Amino acid sequence: MTPLARLHAAPFLPDQVVAFRGGERLTWGRFKAEVGGAAHELAACRSVALACQDSWRFAVCLFALLSNGASVIVAANTQPETLAALAGEVDRIIDDGFVPSLGEWGMAPVADRMLLQFHTSGSTGAAKRIGRSLAQMDMEIAALESLWGRQLAGAPTLATVPHQHVYGLTFKLLWPLAAGRPFFTRQHDLWEDVLADLPPGAILVTSPSHLTRLGGLEPVAHSPRLVLSAGAPLPEAAAAAARGLLRVPVTEIYGSTETGAVATRTRDGREGAWSALPGYGVRRDGAGLLELDAFGQTVTLADRIDLEADGRFHLRGRADRIAKIEGKRIDLDDVERILGALEGVESASVLVLEGHQPALAAVVVPSDAGREHLDRLGAFRFSRLLRKAAAAGLEPAGLPRRWRFVETMPMATMGKRRARDMAALFEDAPRLPPVSALRSTGADDVEIDLQLDPDLFWFQGHFPGHPILPGVVQVDWALHFARTELMLDLPAAREFQIKFKAVMTAGDTPTLILRHDRAKGRLTFEYRDRAIRYSSGTVYLS
Repeated sequence: MTPLARLHAAPFLPDQVVAFRGGERLTWGRFKAEVGGAAHELAACRSVALACQDSWRFAVCLFALLSNGASVIVAANTQPETLAALAGEVDRIIDDGFVPSLGEWGMAPVADRMLLQFHTSGSTGAAKRIGRSLAQMDMEIAALESLWGRQLAGAPTLATVPHQHVYGLTFKLLWPLAAGRPFFTRQHDLWEDVLADLPPGAILVTSPSHLTRLGGLEPVAHSPRLVLSAGAPLPEAAAAAARGLLRVPVTEIYGSTETGAVATRTRDGREGAWSALPGYGVRRDGAGLLELDAFGQTVTLADRIDLEADGRFHLRGRADRIAKIEGKRIDLDDVERILGALEGVESASVLVLEGHQPALAAVVVPSDAGREHLDRLGAFRFSRLLRKAAAAGLEPAGLPRRWRFVETMPMATMGKRRARDMAALFEDAPRLPPVSALRSTGADDVEIDLQLDPDLFWFQGHFPGHPILPGVVQVDWALHFARTELMLDLPAAREFQIKFKAVMTAGDTPTLILRHDRAKGRLTFEYRDRAIRYSSGTVYLS
């Protein structure tokens, strides 16, 4: 393996394949030439926001900039609002439109400065920016190679996760580059595409966001060599489904944006403890928190652990999930654990709704039996039933006062539950549907999985006993999500066309597909759910 800080001098042959882009094989000779050309063209830039979606282009520009000693902000996404916010603090924003000339890559990347800037997910609050050095990432990759390098020699890497996050960047791009293993340049969002492109013996880098959506797929003929998951805890049902489909157990990665990967465990049906990466030290400090020795320094993480005699550990929740409710200290992880174990509950998440008097709220995915109770009793009476059952293990202040029942838990790209997504479910008289998943297919395209909960405002009285979503609301939702997810500054629509093919009713789970055609000044939308096409239309914006 070649350290990233010495990648410019790696002993790879010029015709060695570095990446696959469609049917094209991209070689090491071309990579070096493009990095050299990009370094020359970007020599005047001291601070750059990198927003390339193509992983090859991203890697070329990253090493060109690091070779110049430039600071690189990894854009969390390519939405116009995100890039506009970054424009004032960098010399240049680079996206896939940048095509470098060819040159000679002779300068070593700067490794000892915090030149890489990432954004956290904001799972427990507001997102923040974290700096990391190439030297830190080199040490992490050396530990990964020590653990798996021999068994993964030559295996291509395919990912469902973006390289804009530390996990995706490390496992999809940097580790394969250092180890001389090829990677696929595109992000595979759909399982049908993953299974069509997945070579035998490949490395699959994925997350709970994808592994919880395996229904209806046939087991693969040739299993991957390694399946990795990170970003959020993987539910046992999803781990079991993945084992059945991919014919290999999922290996979970525990870590953070600040530390990168820290530990691993194999999801083979047993409750496995976490094992730290080779060379990493883990202790339990006086407050019960994980204390990590890595990169020549000691870092205390916000996760509570139980430590076994052999050095392995179990995660016991985050210390920053202790809330003050009615003067009592309430452990939100304990509340979630107790709710999740109740009869009729598949999974649960809790949060504190701020206000004049903070209130504990619960978002619950009912089990099949729970769904029958919900349909028969209604949301209010079902929530009272769960609250009464939870009282056996929780003090009164720890019992949620507000409840939402959803088909699937709202998750961000990497499978994390974000506080702001959960809070949005509790807006008074909800007029917008909960979002269960979101997939960006380009700067002007997005697919949004929606849940049409029965308590939506638009189903009240329209029509009694037969709730139907009005057509004008479908247009309003398309415009709303175009503003929030495509970051479009939309005026009121002057004209729109819509075709109805099937009615949407309470309980449906449609996918809203939005595409913005800038040249023609129009937004097209479609609501569909697998074989059902509910409606489609065009909004003319000028």
